[in-house]
Amino acid sequence: MFAYHNPYSLLLHDIDGRWTMDQRIKILALALVASLGLYACGGGSSGSSSGPAPVATNPTSVPTTVPTAVPTPTPAPSGGAYAQGTVTGFGSVIVDGVTLDDSSASFQVEQDPSLSTSGTSNDIKLGMKVESDQGGDDKIKTLTVLPEVYGKISELVAGTGFKLAGQTVRVSTDTAAPTVFEGASALADLLVGDIVEVHGSRDATGVIVATRIERKDPASVVMVRVVGVVSALDNTAKTLVVSGLTVNFSAAKLRPDGVVLENGQLIAAWSDLAISPTSVMTAKAVKVRKPQAGNGLKMQIGGLIASLDAKAVSFKIGEVLVDASKAKFESGVVGDLANGKAVRVGGVWQTDKLVAAGVKFVKDSADAKISLSGVITDYISLSSFKVRGALVDGSAATFDGGAASNLANGVFVKIEGSVASGTVQAKTVKIETPAAAPTSPPNASAPTNASQTASAGVRTITGEVKEYDSKTGKFNLSGVKLNLQINDKTEFGLLGSDTAASKTDFINGAKVLLRGEMVADVFVVKEVRFPPKVEPPVKLGGVISSVTASQFKLNGVTILWSATTPVDGGKTADVVNGVNVVVSILKNGDKLQAQQIEIKGRVASSLEVKGAVSDFVSLSNFKVAGQKVDASKAEIKEGKSGSLANGRVVEVKGVLTNGVLIAGKVSFAD
Repeated sequence: MFAYHNPYSLLLHDIDGRWTMDQRIKILALALVASLGLYACGGGSSGSSSGPAPVATNPTSVPTTVPTAVPTPTPAPSGGAYAQGTVTGFGSVIVDGVTLDDSSASFQVEQDPSLSTSGTSNDIKLGMKVESDQGGDDKIKTLTVLPEVYGKISELVAGTGFKLAGQTVRVSTDTAAPTVFEGASALADLLVGDIVEVHGSRDATGVIVATRIERKDPASVVMVRVVGVVSALDNTAKTLVVSGLTVNFSAAKLRPDGVVLENGQLIAAWSDLAISPTSVMTAKAVKVRKPQAGNGLKMQIGGLIASLDAKAVSFKIGEVLVDASKAKFESGVVGDLANGKAVRVGGVWQTDKLVAAGVKFVKDSADAKISLSGVITDYISLSSFKVRGALVDGSAATFDGGAASNLANGVFVKIEGSVASGTVQAKTVKIETPAAAPTSPPNASAPTNASQTASAGVRTITGEVKEYDSKTGKFNLSGVKLNLQINDKTEFGLLGSDTAASKTDFINGAKVLLRGEMVADVFVVKEVRFPPKVEPPVKLGGVISSVTASQFKLNGVTILWSATTPVDGGKTADVVNGVNVVVSILKNGDKLQAQQIEIKGRVASSLEVKGAVSDFVSLSNFKVAGQKVDASKAEIKEGKSGSLANGRVVEVKGVLTNGVLIAGKVSFAD
C-alpha cells in the first residue's frame, strides 16, 4: 500500500508497482521500529497506489451455485495478509490503488452472511467493497464481495440520493471517490421500486456514501441486506435497530457460532422476506463482522473514519479499530483526522487492533485514478468499449504504442483514467504489443498466465497494412511498432464469419485484424481477417437502462429495438430497466439496431465468465479471466476448439463444480 520515497514518507505513489505490500510495510516499519516495534515479512504482488475509486459488483440475481455453510473462521497465521477496501482497477484486482495477485483466488459474493455463494473474477467490479485473505506469498486465497445494502428504493432524496431498507444512500460528489453506476448513468435514472445493490462506507451521520450503485433485474429473488451498527438491542423482544431499520432476529442464524449480540457491533443482516409495512426486517441471518486475525497479520484497509478518539489517535474503519498514534501521515497531518474523512491505512494487527504504520488522506482527483489492464471487449466505438468488464470512453485519451485505429475486440491495453457517471474516462491508452519471445526455454518458476506475460499466447492486433514485402511476407501495421510476417500457414478470412478470403487481398492499405504470436522478435501471423463489405453484427453485454418501446441504453450508447426484436431467455415484456443482457447489434450509419436480445442471469445453476484464455493445457484444463474451465464437452460457437489458446478472448457458460466451471458453451469474442 505504500511506496518508497524516503524512510519517513508514506509509500503511496508506487505507480510502476515495484514494491510488494510486504516491502511497503517493511520499509515503513523499519523507519518506525524504535517506536512501533513492527516488522512485516513475506512477499508477493506489487501495486500502485494513487487513490480510491468506485467499487463494483455483479452477483447474478439468484445464487449461481448451491450455497454452503461458512465455518467459523479461525485466526489467520502471522505470515498472511488481509485487505479491505474499494476496487479501483484490474490487472489482477486492484484495491485502493494496490495490486493484489488473484491468479489462484477463489471468489465469493456475500449476500446471506451465513452462507457462501461462489462466483468468478467477473463478479468483481469497479467501486465494489471487497475483502481479501492472502497467504504468506501475498497471493489472494479468497476475495469476497461485501455489499453495504441491497433492496428496493423506497424514497428518492432530491439531488443527493435515496432511501432503502431504512438506510439513506448518498451519491458521492467527491472527485477523490466518485460513485460508479451500472444499469443507470446517474441518480436521475433511478426510480422508487428499483432494486439496487449499493457499496460504500458510512459517514459520521450514518449515511452510506456510495462507491457503487448497481440497478438489478426486477425479477430478482426477494432479498434484503443491510450492514450497519447495532443500537437499541432488546434481547427479550429479539430486536435491534440499524440506522432506523428495526431488525427482528428471533428466527435468524447468528454468525459466528456462539456470538452474543451487543450494541455498537457492526453486523450484516439478511432476509429473503420483504420489509414489513411497519419497517421491520425479519432477519434470516445476522453476522457480527469482526476481524479474525492473528498477531503480526499485515493489513491494509480503506474507508471513512468513524468513532474517532482524537486524544488516543484511534478510530474505526468499518469493524476495524485503528491505532494511529505512531503512524506517519500523508496528504495531511494527525490534526486532520475527523469522522467521515476518507483514509487508507497500512500496518500490522496486534491483539485487537490494527497498529498503523501509515495513514493516507484521500482528498483529491489524483486519488481517484483507475487502472485497467486486459483485453478489449464490447467494442462499439472509441467512446464505448470495455476492459475487464469496466466501461471505457477513450475519446479524450492520449495513445502509447499505437493509435485509436488500432483498437478492437481482443487487443491488449492498459488504461489510466478516472470515473465519471460509471464510465472510466481514459486519460491514457497504452496498446500492449507482444514482447519478443524468449529464445531459450522459459524459467520454470516464471508466471504462465497469459495476462501477466507480454509474449505469452495468441494476441490480437489491428490496423492498416504498410510496407508489405510479398517475397518475405514481412510488413508493418499503421500505428504499431512491431515486426510482422505472414507465411504459407497463415489463414485468411472475413471478420465475423467463417468465410474464406484470398491472400491476394493482403496489400498495402488493407485494413486487417491479425491474430498471431511472437517467434523470437517477429510477430508471426496465424490469421488475417478482412472487414466484410457488409459490417457483421456486434455483440454488447451489460445492464440496460432508459428503456422505452423503441430504444434503451447499454454501455453508454442508445440502441433501437421494437416489439418484433427476438428475445432469447425471456419475452418482450422482460426487456426492462435493470435486466442483464447480451444484444446483437447492426450499425446503420450512426444508429445501432438490435437484431436479438438475450436475457442473462435468470438461471440459478448457470454461471458465465468472459475474458482472455490463460494457462491453457488442454480443452479440459485452462483459465478464463482467472477462472478454471473444463470445456471438454462444450459446444464451441463462432470458432473451432482447435483455436483455443492463451490470449484468445472467449465467453464461457456453464455450471461451477468444485471450483471448476464445467462449460456447456464456449463462444469466441475476439
